[in-house]
Amino acid sequence: FTTLQPNLGVVVLDDQTEFVLADIPGLIEGASEGKGLGHEFLRHIERTRVLIHLLDGLSTDPLADFAAINRELAAFGHGLAQKAQLVALNKMDEPRVRARWPEVRTALEAQGYPAMAISALTREGTRELLYRAAQMLAELPEKVPAQELPVFRPGEDEEAFTVEREEDGWRVRGAGVERLAAMTVWNLDEAVRRFERTLERMGITQALEEAGVQPGDAVRIGDRELVWEE
Repeated sequence: FTTLQPNLGVVVLDDQTEFVLADIPGLIEGASEGKGLGHEFLRHIERTRVLIHLLDGLSTDPLADFAAINRELAAFGHGLAQKAQLVALNKMDEPRVRARWPEVRTALEAQGYPAMAISALTREGTRELLYRAAQMLAELPEKVPAQELPVFRPGEDEEAFTVEREEDGWRVRGAGVERLAAMTVWNLDEAVRRFERTLERMGITQALEEAGVQPGDAVRIGDRELVWEE
């Protein structure tokens, strides 16, 4: 049994540290050939920058499991095998897993992979794992698709915006806010709240209110249409 699509969540560790986490359904051998919805799952991985690989500590051979999945990543191509990886051995609440951890850690680190031990049951090590992932993300360059390379213009203000009245609503224009609207995961409450906080910080909320926006009005930002609320 496995989920059929990724679940996205916003990880908020502290006031300065947050990122979007995608829970990718488990892969099986042959995923690169399409087995078990493999192509669909692997395409989701293309959008990520860091892979947190969770190993089942009670598996017969966690290291063999890890090697098998990496073979699928390499076989699929598209740069998946070159992505940064953080490996976590799960089920440290089990004595057998705790006993095998030193051997697993040594083997993974010898291959150049950072390794951590966690227990999803007791939450041991989970916060440290997320902080390590956040650190790795911070050290990597932002992913920019080749067809969307940015054009830098002298003096361009990323937070500059305009508010315009339209016949049936309002239009907010601005490179920064339009990019943020396109990146926001709208079915996540925390992501929406973060977007709203950013509108307030940039002064967009105040500008709309001063322009006369009313509850129920349509507010368009890029390709996104929002219904204004008090």
